[in-house]
Amino acid sequence: MEWIYAVINFVILAGIVFFVGRKLLGAMVSTYREKVREDLDRAGQASAHTQALPGQLDEIRVREERREEDLLAQTHRQIQENTRLSETAGQEERQAVETAAGAEARALRRDTHARARRDAVSQVLERTAQLMAEDAFAPARAALTERRLAQVAGEIFPTANDRIRIAGGEGIEITVTGAEPLTDTQRRALETDLRRRLELPDDAPLTLRDRPDKSVIGGIRVTVGDTVYDGTLADQLQRIGSREERTLPLADPYEVIRSQLMAEDKAFSAYQCGRVVRISDGICRISGLSDVMAGEMLAFDGGLRGMVMDLEQDDVGVVLLGDYTRLQEGTVVRRTERVIEVPVGEALLGRVVDALGRPLDDAGPIVTWMRRPIESPAPGVPDRQGVSVPLQTGIKAIDALVPIGRGQRELIIGDRQTGKTAIALDTILNQKGKNVICIYVAIGQKESTVASVVQKLREHGAMEYTTVVCASASQPAPMLYIAPYAGAAIGEQFMYAGKDVLIVYDDLSKQAAAYREISLLLQRPPGREAYPGDVFYLHSRLLERAARLNDELGGGSMTALPIIETQAGDISAYIPTNVISITDGQIFLESGLFHNGIRPAVNVGLSVSRVGGAAQIGAMKQVAGRLRMDLAQYRELAAFAQFGSDLDKFTRDALTRGERMTELLKQEQYVPMDAADQVAVIFAGNEGYCDDLPLERIAAFETELLAYLHRELPGVFDAIHTGKKLPEEKLQELRGAIEAFKKTF
Repeated sequence: MEWIYAVINFVILAGIVFFVGRKLLGAMVSTYREKVREDLDRAGQASAHTQALPGQLDEIRVREERREEDLLAQTHRQIQENTRLSETAGQEERQAVETAAGAEARALRRDTHARARRDAVSQVLERTAQLMAEDAFAPARAALTERRLAQVAGEIFPTANDRIRIAGGEGIEITVTGAEPLTDTQRRALETDLRRRLELPDDAPLTLRDRPDKSVIGGIRVTVGDTVYDGTLADQLQRIGSREERTLPLADPYEVIRSQLMAEDKAFSAYQCGRVVRISDGICRISGLSDVMAGEMLAFDGGLRGMVMDLEQDDVGVVLLGDYTRLQEGTVVRRTERVIEVPVGEALLGRVVDALGRPLDDAGPIVTWMRRPIESPAPGVPDRQGVSVPLQTGIKAIDALVPIGRGQRELIIGDRQTGKTAIALDTILNQKGKNVICIYVAIGQKESTVASVVQKLREHGAMEYTTVVCASASQPAPMLYIAPYAGAAIGEQFMYAGKDVLIVYDDLSKQAAAYREISLLLQRPPGREAYPGDVFYLHSRLLERAARLNDELGGGSMTALPIIETQAGDISAYIPTNVISITDGQIFLESGLFHNGIRPAVNVGLSVSRVGGAAQIGAMKQVAGRLRMDLAQYRELAAFAQFGSDLDKFTRDALTRGERMTELLKQEQYVPMDAADQVAVIFAGNEGYCDDLPLERIAAFETELLAYLHRELPGVFDAIHTGKKLPEEKLQELRGAIEAFKKTF
């Protein structure tokens, strides 16, 4: 008789699913509709509403297509008007306007379709839940509960915490939630099955609580300790909705969901959960979650995410990654059984994302199957090779004095408003066409500042190879804390694929302050300047991930440019000294130089690259070898000369040369210079061709000299680009060309 009973149950469940689908489609057989018209009037209304949904979606598509056509037509009219007003408008500019308008229209259409998909899923699932909660389906729900009770014992297994409690004689607490209370027979059978499955001795206590809840619709939910085995229809519908939200075809949403209900074969979803016991300033304490991992991501209601930071005996400390204002004590929290990770891959190029990899721009969702944990071990010494390939910044004062190599960690340090971000942006702009992928991590900055940075990158065509990770000042401290690690994870994916990466952390001072805030809220003991004792590890485990891999691992590299903000030029403070000891050199920007108009305001004496000439092309090493010493000597002489008036010829010549070289090293923002041009300009200054020029004519001399050399002596630039030292005959050609130019300047 058991097989007959199973067949009857299967037929009843199949009839329920078929009936729901037919009600949503509004195509129920007319003879059957007459029998149940009075009892299922609300279901008929839901079916009519759902039938109209495809037509509404079609109307939305047509309306958006017309809007796109109108937008493109308006763009064409604007282009024609601009052409009449200004005949100098070039073809590239007109194409750019048209392309931007088309992209805006496509993004608008994509967003509309996404909203329509979400609305369709939500409406169909809501109607399904309402229909199945009707009294007419009470026998079917009871049959589903019986089936789940027979299956649940095979789904449950004792966790490590359960075994510890059983061994300690504490027993197990089990809660069963269903739409209807359990009968005595069901209760006894379930208790027997659970004792056997949990390997619980007969004399060990087992508390079984029955908590009816109409919201589950049908089936049962069994909670063993802090582990939940959910076999309810409500959970099944929620799983279908989350899975189909992005892939649901617009034309037939109810048919897809009906087929998913028919095909759903996973009766139970198992997850561990806990409850919030305390909340304060982006930190919460959660009871339960006995098997949770450090660094694991937790899921809260409403899409909020959290990361486990503290593992205590009675609870865990969690930092909240998002808006936590609606979170309340007692809220149920789910484990995800995954550490914090972000999407990675080519799909992130040109995008602006937050610290969890979620898009912040209007370019639609990020479509990639690859994900990577934000924290991962740095490459070991055997996995690395020496830094020997230059990473050109396009800034004369840096490429000549403190060169940076691929795989290096070079700190940019200075007071507020001294041009630190400008150096990083110019370096990103200079990577155009050099097969270097760039990642800019904005930490604790205003959103308007980040928007202006993104706009500049777009204007110069740099966003096509750049990803911007933004954790703005308005976001909680945990987002600022994890943002650099998220950027490093995105960069590592490219590095291990054999590509070269440049990553900018702007700036790590704000990350350290955010970590201090989190640590104090977690009641970790403070140390120097109230920072926790592991703040050095905070930055070392991040910056050590920058490396140049050996050829066996693909030869990829990740170059890190961390930025640190100082107070009144104090580089001996706690965080600056930590990061200086971790990195391979620093570029110190001095406020006095910046305010005197020397930009970039690089302090030659305090700036250093521990890689040195190994990260320079041969020609640059050849012409800039003594430049650092000359400039340092000039700064000392200039400080001494202001106290005296009678100077010898050597001192006057050194001051003259130093003034001209300082002027020659000045550079405007957003105009990075090719390495060959830098070599030619520095060579002219070192050879004394600028000594007799007034300071105000140095910039014009540089511009006109480069134009003349490119026209008259292209072979020298080709020789510089080979990366080798210039032979003596090329140097003589260069001297002759500069002397010829000087006669006409």
